[in-house]
Amino acid sequence: MSNDRVMVISADGHAGAPPEYYRDYLESKYHDALDGLVAIDREWRDNAISQRRFSDETLDLIDRGGAIRGGGEFGAWELDKRLAEMDREGVVADVLVPGHQVSMLPFFSHINGTFPPDMRRAGGRAYHRQLADWMAESNGRLFGIADPGPCLDLDDTVQELQWLAAHGFVGVAPPGNVFDPSLPPLTSRHWDPFWAACEELGLVLTVHAAFGLPQYGDTARERRQMAPDPEAALKEHMAMATSIDQFPKNSPQLLALTIPRRVTWQLMMGGVFDRFPGLKLVLSEVRADWVPAVKQVAEKWFGPEHRGLQRSPSEYWADHIYVVPSSPRPYEVELRHEIGLDRFMFGMDFPHPEGTWPNTREWISDAFHGVPLDETRRIMGENAAECFGLDVASLRALADRIGPTPAEVTGERPTEALVQHFHLRSGYRRPQERVESTFYDDMIAADQAALTAH
Repeated sequence: MSNDRVMVISADGHAGAPPEYYRDYLESKYHDALDGLVAIDREWRDNAISQRRFSDETLDLIDRGGAIRGGGEFGAWELDKRLAEMDREGVVADVLVPGHQVSMLPFFSHINGTFPPDMRRAGGRAYHRQLADWMAESNGRLFGIADPGPCLDLDDTVQELQWLAAHGFVGVAPPGNVFDPSLPPLTSRHWDPFWAACEELGLVLTVHAAFGLPQYGDTARERRQMAPDPEAALKEHMAMATSIDQFPKNSPQLLALTIPRRVTWQLMMGGVFDRFPGLKLVLSEVRADWVPAVKQVAEKWFGPEHRGLQRSPSEYWADHIYVVPSSPRPYEVELRHEIGLDRFMFGMDFPHPEGTWPNTREWISDAFHGVPLDETRRIMGENAAECFGLDVASLRALADRIGPTPAEVTGERPTEALVQHFHLRSGYRRPQERVESTFYDDMIAADQAALTAH
């Protein structure tokens, strides 16, 4: 076993086709609106913050295999390219979150403009059905995370959850993925039929960065159009901080990181994990260095002697919660035992520019330098296989063919120039986030007040 190649499973990838791909999956009454998205999508793609916009000098550094120059990012919806890039990176399976920077989803995503609930429901279901067909052709390598839809009719929502589980999906976002002030808080027992269905069906609750934000596509598109130099806009994006302590209060970037994090204690305080002990919650692309400190903050609010909960926050974490700090940073790897060695998963974040693609093998060898091989195996794939219930035997056989060898993982590290680029595009060498307990105290107090009021 010690000489086997490493089984790499990405627990955070992205999928989604251009709007025209969904026409046959969408009711005809929405076709005119879908046609209207096509022009918007092309404009969005022309202004996309994409690896294709890197300079030749940068591409010579990071794209020696021609992945970017060959249009590999369009593996976001072209299956052959997706599987080829996974093989190149040594990744045997990818768990897919809806949406990315290269195309516009039909009506339901955050980067769409504002659409009414019926259109978001229809577009989400069209996405699910198109992706189900795509996954079925992937030979067991692609696994979908669903959008829950508007969730205004719980019976209808539960029926969709049943369809999803029957068609290869392994997870779903909790209600409120797109913000709707009319929905009850997640602490409410109103959502018990949703939680019960997820537990029964084995669907993992998966909260990704931007969970709980409104649709903002019109604003984002205008901002891109105003950028006088797309290359400068790309560099600004790559240099953008991705730590809470570096963002202004109530900024979109701050909310994109904090709203998903607060789902953890909302489910605790609402007794959701007590009533549904089989539920799992995954937090992806919201970093992981904050976890040990925030668990300590939560202990003073939700320890077993407080609020009527059956267990402590640390126990809920150990039993129910996983983190996927996509494009993991060295300081997160150093905190792996405090975070939870069996709660930590890897995310390639394909095709996002801040992801590990097309340098996943080099990224692993640097970020996990000095880590015992058995621990690297847990984080790189074994935890994800257990969390999402994947077929380990078939993925293990594929890993024996394409996965990184132990020598690749523990051997020579990448060049300093390449690691510097990891930092440019993802904040790879940023210091650990400073967690101020009062910041989280305020959020927990607000959630506690909402629970009491409801």
